[in-house]
Amino acid sequence: MIKDRLSELKSKRKYSSDVSLDMVLTKSQEEIFCNLEKFSELTQWVRTIRDNIEEMRKAVSTPSFHYNDKVIREKVERRIAQSIDLCKRIHNAIKQLHEELEQDERRGSVLFRIKHTQFIVIKDDYLSAYREHEEFVNYYEEKIKKLMKMEAKAMSYNITDDEASEMLANNQVAPFVGNILEETERERQILRDIMSRHSQLMELEKSLIEIRDLFVRISTLVMEQSSLVQVIEYHAQQASLNTDHGAHQLEKAREYKLKALKKKTCLLIWVIVALSVLVLLMIIF
Repeated sequence: MIKDRLSELKSKRKYSSDVSLDMVLTKSQEEIFCNLEKFSELTQWVRTIRDNIEEMRKAVSTPSFHYNDKVIREKVERRIAQSIDLCKRIHNAIKQLHEELEQDERRGSVLFRIKHTQFIVIKDDYLSAYREHEEFVNYYEEKIKKLMKMEAKAMSYNITDDEASEMLANNQVAPFVGNILEETERERQILRDIMSRHSQLMELEKSLIEIRDLFVRISTLVMEQSSLVQVIEYHAQQASLNTDHGAHQLEKAREYKLKALKKKTCLLIWVIVALSVLVLLMIIF
């Protein structure tokens, strides 16, 4: 029978399990942990954007989806607004980090390289998530407009893409629901008059939103091009180093050529002297 020696081992153990270690962090370690917290927060925001995209895709991909479903539309629009807000916050944070890297004088330090690597990774991840968000928004709007046109055609209405876009912008997602017999030409004319009177204001608001989104897109494209500029700068530096190395090799080649020429000259002189001595000896003897 095996003897239970657990109590004996516990009584004879050398170290206690409740030892606490007090570690004093250096300034570099504190900076590393601070940067990790920043990038962890940005990574979480990007993950939230991707989670929103996945949830919205599931919501609009169901066969029963209809643009008049208020619950689904509010859910999708709420997640779109949240993703746009996160994109703005991430964009501002990346811009601030880029300025900090540009002003950092410790470009050769390990901390700078770690921070720069983290910056490149989070920037590329954000750009990828931003493109996915834009693609989904375009897909979502096109799907709603397609459904609106199909429903209008089924009810003997003909609407253009511009009219469908305007209805979507004005949140008029149920213009064909209800009793068709109760709809009259007078009501349609009233609706057109109201839309006409407010068109300028709505166009102005839409233009402002498009300008805002355009500035975000331009800033995103500028960040994408900055990566290419860094690659070009790196290759330019390598070309400069190779040029300096080539000049050094050419200088060494010139030195070797001069040494070889001197050796050949000395050898030729010795040969001439030896021949002269032989000729003199032959003449004498």
